[in-house]
Order: sequence, then C-alpha cells, then structure tokens
Amino acid sequence: MAARKSALSHSRPRVVVVRSAKVLIRGYDADAGVLRAMLHAGLRALSGEAEPVRALAQYVRPNERVGLKVNGLAGRNAATHVELVDAVSDLLTALGVEGRRQVAFDRFTRDLTAAHIVDRAQRGGYRAVGNDDAGHDDELVQMPSSASRLASVLTRQVDGVLNLPVLKQHMLAGMTGALKNNFGCIHNPSKMHVDHCDPYVGEVNAVPAIRDKQRLVVMDALRPVLQNGPSYQPGLAEPANALLLATDPVAIDTVALALLEDLRAKRDLPPLASVGLTPTYLASAARMGLGVADRADIEVIEVEV
Repeated sequence: MAARKSALSHSRPRVVVVRSAKVLIRGYDADAGVLRAMLHAGLRALSGEAEPVRALAQYVRPNERVGLKVNGLAGRNAATHVELVDAVSDLLTALGVEGRRQVAFDRFTRDLTAAHIVDRAQRGGYRAVGNDDAGHDDELVQMPSSASRLASVLTRQVDGVLNLPVLKQHMLAGMTGALKNNFGCIHNPSKMHVDHCDPYVGEVNAVPAIRDKQRLVVMDALRPVLQNGPSYQPGLAEPANALLLATDPVAIDTVALALLEDLRAKRDLPPLASVGLTPTYLASAARMGLGVADRADIEVIEVEV
C-alpha cells in the first residue's frame, strides 16, 4: 500500500470546506474551471501538499485501479456533479491513472445516464457502469444485523475508491452523505432503511472491502436538497457552493450535518431532531471505530476560492 495520510494522521481528523460564490452558473450547472480550482484548493489544504497532483498522490498510486463512487439517484438536478467527476478524473490522469483504470459507479446505469455521467464517460476518459449491469458477488457478506452481496466493481475492478457523495436530507435516514453513499455498493439497501438506517449504515461501512478501499471523500455540497430527499425536490434545494474533503467519513458527515441544519434554518425548516430524523447512524459508526462524530474533536479548515 502506498504511503498515504489516513483519517487520523493529524492530531484530529481534518475536514476541509471549500467555498466559491462563482461555482454555480445556472440551476444545477457548475463552472468546470471554478470547480476544478475548488478541488485543487481542498486537496492542498487536506494533504498539506502545495501541488494538486502530489496532494492526490497521498491517497492514490499511479498504478492502481480507482473507483469513483458517485451518487446518481436523483438525476442531473441532485446527483454528483459531472463536472466534479471530470475534475477528479483529470487529476487522476495527471497522476498517471489511465482513464481505462478509472470507473464511476453506482447502483443503476440509468441513474448514471440521467446524471450525464455515462454520456461524459463515453466521450473518453473514465468508464461508467451501474451495478445492475456489472453485477454483484455471489457470496453473501455477513454483518451483525444483516447480509448483502457486494458490487463486483468494488470487489473485482478497483483497488481504491474515491467517495463522491451528494449532501441531502433523507426522509428515512435523516441525512445522506459519505457513509450512506456506500449503500450503493451493496445489492439490497432497501432492506436497511428501517430505524433511520441504524446500525446498517455503520455496518456496511465496516465491511472490509468498503472500509479498506475508501481513500478519500470529496462531498458535493454545491446545492444540497434540504427537504423530502434524497430525490430531487423542486424549490427545496439550496446553493451552499461548497465542497467538503476528508479521509474520515464520520467526521465529514458530522460537519456536513451542521451545514445542512444551517441551510434548513435559513429556510425556516425545523431541526432534523425535532421531526424525528436525527441521523443516529453517525454515533453508531463512531462507536464502530469508523471515525469521529464529536465536532469538538474535528479540525475544520475553511477555504475560499
């Protein structure tokens, strides 16, 4: 394994929040150049490396096969921005990871198509495939409260994963972010949506093939869905103009939750706890040793681009 900085390589886990008022240009469309600058600035702040390719090299080696775990569920209006996928892919290519060794994946090819990720991939660069087409392993992975089959893209086609989730309110889990995005790595997430997806989110993320392969989280919080998510709801998405970067998925979700609550308050929406939607899986994931859920123990770095 390459020498790379883990979630706990700093005295506290580090979460970088990068903002730019210029990143959204119309609706959900993003300015590719601004978004690229935000990604580079975030990687520099997270890794301590001044050059973006060297920064990414802290987490990925040139000879590795890299999965880009996107979120395409809600289509173009609330999926991982294809402009972000492009920017990450370009940086991987500059590092020496050829496009054929990069694969963007999620549960369904139709979602990747609706998010424009398949179309962009077909023009060259990274590949894109849904688990419905790529398949799942035959063997069940046993977890304390459930069992599932893992996506074959995860287990057979990649050595490491860059998690590219979207920040959204979730009507069953409370919030979807880095941890819950990995429900897209299993065949039966619908079975795990009771009790605010707790302890299922933590248990899925504790599966070694998921936990050990995730190298970096780059969260798309450009325009989070604030209510009635995770699907896109017209009028209920709010520009936050932010990317969040971390290696600790619990810490980044903890910081993202505060951002989501702040955006909801500005819309006069109630705190999630007051409507019975506290994402309790964060505390459970922390107890499982997956990261830090106490905001006081997280180093947050704010960057403006």
